[in-house]
Amino acid sequence: METNNYPTMNGLVKFTKLRSAMDPGFWAKLSELKLDSLKLNDQIKIPLWASYNLDRQSDRQGRTLKLDCTSFNENVEMTSHRSVVTCSGFLINTNTYESFREIKPEEFISEASVSLLQSIKDGSAVREPCRLAFFILLSFADLKRYRFHYWTAHPTSFNLPELYHVCNPLSAGSQLSPDQLAQLTRSFLALDSKQKAFFTVLVPGSDNLHVEHLSKGVDLFEKKATADVFVEQCEEEIYFGFYDPCNSPEPGWPLRNLICLLFWHCPKASFNSVIKIVAMRGPDAKDAVIFTMKAKEYENKMETREIIFEGRFVGWERSHNGKMGPNIIDLSNSMDIVKLSERAVNLNLKLMKWRLVPDLNLEKINKTRCLLLGAGTLGCSVARVLLGWGVQKLTLVDGSTVSQSNPVRQSLYTHTDAVERRYKAEAAKDALLRIHPSLDVESAILQIPMPGHVVGPSMMDATRSAAKFLEELVTQHDVIFLLLDSREARWLPTLLAAVHGKLVINAALGFDSYTVQRHGTRDNVRPDSPDFTMHNPAGADLGCYFCNDITQPGNSQMDRTLDQQCTVSRPGLAQVAGGLAVELMVSLTQHPEYAEARALIADDRSEPHSDVEHGGGGLLGGVPHTIRGSLWNYETHLTVTHRFPACTACSTPLINEFRKKGFDVILNACNEPNYLEHLTGLNDLLKRPDLDELCFAIDSSSEDENEEPGHPNHK
Repeated sequence: METNNYPTMNGLVKFTKLRSAMDPGFWAKLSELKLDSLKLNDQIKIPLWASYNLDRQSDRQGRTLKLDCTSFNENVEMTSHRSVVTCSGFLINTNTYESFREIKPEEFISEASVSLLQSIKDGSAVREPCRLAFFILLSFADLKRYRFHYWTAHPTSFNLPELYHVCNPLSAGSQLSPDQLAQLTRSFLALDSKQKAFFTVLVPGSDNLHVEHLSKGVDLFEKKATADVFVEQCEEEIYFGFYDPCNSPEPGWPLRNLICLLFWHCPKASFNSVIKIVAMRGPDAKDAVIFTMKAKEYENKMETREIIFEGRFVGWERSHNGKMGPNIIDLSNSMDIVKLSERAVNLNLKLMKWRLVPDLNLEKINKTRCLLLGAGTLGCSVARVLLGWGVQKLTLVDGSTVSQSNPVRQSLYTHTDAVERRYKAEAAKDALLRIHPSLDVESAILQIPMPGHVVGPSMMDATRSAAKFLEELVTQHDVIFLLLDSREARWLPTLLAAVHGKLVINAALGFDSYTVQRHGTRDNVRPDSPDFTMHNPAGADLGCYFCNDITQPGNSQMDRTLDQQCTVSRPGLAQVAGGLAVELMVSLTQHPEYAEARALIADDRSEPHSDVEHGGGGLLGGVPHTIRGSLWNYETHLTVTHRFPACTACSTPLINEFRKKGFDVILNACNEPNYLEHLTGLNDLLKRPDLDELCFAIDSSSEDENEEPGHPNHK
């Protein structure tokens, strides 16, 4: 037997309070739950699991109760193992810091302990001892600053009967033989993680020792206090075991709830008999301590028993600075800055989802692959708004460099970019990564082949390569944004998107006017004319940017003055058009018919959600075909351009010819002035006697960058 090394302690039994610690992963998981599930619900009790790790080396203050991301698992079996002692509890997270501060600790812990009280009275804590290892966590999560206010409590009744040490605490080695210590160690470790918190140790007269379920000890303890028990049962020493995370001379706080349970279910034995406790303070029984205690003599024992559960509950932890109050943890500096950025980027979207639009499909937006053709004024504006919507995959295409006049109007560039003559696509990519480090963004320096821009023999290979690369980019993305600075530069992307069935969003600027348009779908195009009387045509009958042209696009860069070569627009116009372009795309992603959605027109805007057949029905409202606006009189018009069967960019004859001949079609469009007009049948159409009536049926208004009334391409 070992000698007893514990100090003399004759007197009132006191209990050492517990300490808890939260892994950063716990707060990350709470943040996720708050945004995705809890939302504004601050009344729900969130079940939690926590544990003491037996493998961790004890410090002088004892072990701490650990909570991490697995604490939110529904089943403790998902995380429990041999070296863990499991405790159960729940979390209540307030919506505001003011609500957190206004909670009265005494009232809160008493109300929160109703389940503990009930589990003791109805016997469920006897059957499931981990219910006694009960904790509660009150918190406020400031998700904008990643500061978390929290306060942990280990509830227990304040009105515990007075207990006195019968003798000094003894080491288990001084009371048990080496064989019994070995049996206790093996049996304790073999217990389920939920059973390690409280159990029974039976020590017969021999060197044997048995670890049993808590219920076994409760049953024998009460029987032993009566006269009608078996002799062999009376000869067994009954110890109540518990895992004690404290290293102080006094027993740890969890013992209080075990004492409460014994006084409720074994009142006669608890008031009249000596209570023997084995406090396991690690995985090895050699570290265990045996406490022997007895209750004070009470005149009315049953009344005292009832008082235990009628008073207030206590058990709040002290803060890190030793005061009675909550803790604050700031994770903004310790968290992975990229992960922190990702969560912060999505915060506004998550708030939007659970507060205003519960059915918003953020994942669909996030996974939409966007190709931005043009990284100028419009391209910069569109890219920034796409970031705000959480789009994760972007590719920017541009062949020009940053000039000195660009940074003041194009938000992704700096003066240094202009001085170094950096390519816009590369400079924009770097700027976006500085804003959102985890963004999946690529850049491509590319000169897009254009009708009317003659391709000579020396340029043949480069043009072929550029066309092939552009087609690869189109096939790799879901949405194509046309943000280029000339009309003819939009022709090939329009054709490729029509061939491959991609959604196209087009934005163009005048001086004080803009056009934002979604192209119609061309998966099942028909060569015949659509029904021009249909005010709300569906996607297949909607036109593209070129469907109101009666000539093929030509070289608009020839014989142009300086003001015609540059994008001359009111400075705020690009932000308006760029924002509308992205919002139109996002609205389509949330529409049940996506790109096939019928076009919303002006007189349908009173009830945009009411009727899918008339342009409504989308989660974010109606989705128009074309949005035309002017800063001159601050008007906005929703118009419709029907599919043009002889369109020089998206008509069926052109699509079929491209599928047969590929690059030859592009080459002919660049080098032959009327090639597209002959191929699509536009020449024959212009000879029809009813041309005036046909043109009247087609929307003839159009704005483009650098195209004001009077420009040759303006109609």
